[in-house]
Amino acid sequence: MKKIISAAILVAACVSAHAETFNFSYTFADGQAISGSLSGHLNGDLVESVSDVHINFGGVDFSGALFGASWSDAAVNWNSAAGPVVSTNAAKNNFIFADANPQTDYANVNNYFYFVNGSSVLGSEAFALNCHGNCDQLALDNPTGNATWSLVAAPVPEPTSIAMLMAGLGVVGAVSRRRRQA
Repeated sequence: MKKIISAAILVAACVSAHAETFNFSYTFADGQAISGSLSGHLNGDLVESVSDVHINFGGVDFSGALFGASWSDAAVNWNSAAGPVVSTNAAKNNFIFADANPQTDYANVNNYFYFVNGSSVLGSEAFALNCHGNCDQLALDNPTGNATWSLVAAPVPEPTSIAMLMAGLGVVGAVSRRRRQA
């Protein structure tokens, strides 16, 4: 019985430790929109351990694994060691998601979306570029009242409900087995 309960607790802990999925969108002042999803853990209004980023700009998906970083005024470049800073509060965003590392492989960056606030070098700026052939799709603005940022948790089934169901079935099975043995 103790083994079954221990296993159920372990399963519940493992299932609830998975990252959340978030959907995001940014509509530029000119009406162009970029959207996508990412995984991470929400801590206050910041998403930590950002991974599995997918982006769509103007109906075209960015391809391949996307590099993520934050802007560093001190280095005057993108800092991959610090990772991207993504927030539910647009004023705290400091990130780039690109199809290549813009610090070391700039010539091969064809698709990217960056959103930086309060930089002494870049100021506050959001920029997207999607080169799916001729690099004519781009959008740039300083986030204003006309631009909108949204980052919300994607609706997913609650893994703790599944773990609770499994634990309950385990207990019922253990009780049934014990009654049969008695």
